[in-house]
Amino acid sequence: MIKLLWYSYFGIYLLIKSIVTKIDLFFLREKSQEAIDELVYRRSKEISDHLLKKSKTISIVKGKENIPQGPCVFVSNHQAIFDCFLIYSNVCKLSGFIAKKEIKKYPLVSNWLNVMHSVYIDRKNVREGMKAINKGIENLKNGYSMIIFPEGTRSLESKMGEFKKGSMKLAIKANVPIVPITVDGTYKVLEVGNKVRGNEVKIMIHEPVYVDKLSEEEKKNLSKILQDTIENGLKDLNTLK
Repeated sequence: MIKLLWYSYFGIYLLIKSIVTKIDLFFLREKSQEAIDELVYRRSKEISDHLLKKSKTISIVKGKENIPQGPCVFVSNHQAIFDCFLIYSNVCKLSGFIAKKEIKKYPLVSNWLNVMHSVYIDRKNVREGMKAINKGIENLKNGYSMIIFPEGTRSLESKMGEFKKGSMKLAIKANVPIVPITVDGTYKVLEVGNKVRGNEVKIMIHEPVYVDKLSEEEKKNLSKILQDTIENGLKDLNTLK
């Protein structure tokens, strides 16, 4: 499929899903927050599953048993837009993204991120950045997991960029489990050339890291520890069929 057609399809599909979901949420407005969250999670997963299928990707998944009960912080490398769909299709719980503030300019996408309890961060403004971290901590305390891409931008290749140390503040301050995730192959689906190419994409969910069991030295080096874990996962995924 030509990339322009795929983006057009994505926009129309997301618009339809948004309208239907807004109607459903209207009728659920006097129900419990749990019922609302269940609907949002189910629809978000449906969107992710559908777009993966529509792009003819084949997902190879390892480690779903490592996802803990309760809220956690998922920390992943970031190759492409499709990382979001691949991760959401497999994390098995309502999770918000730590997203760049620029995404607010795209209401069709930001409306979904809002109901998923996502947080927007301005990396150029320290004060606003701290507000975003505190909002993420509040979400975690309210039972919502968060998804972070510490590289800060898409790599568009298998090679990873350096993790930003500040991204670890959220997990450390909230004192929740951190689940490293390795994804590979997603950049080949949409980011290469002018066509959406069906491709084999892989995701490895590693064993969680428990913040309360880390020494102060390990907390200082947490971004490096997680980066090494995720980077080693890329090597393991190369052997995964």
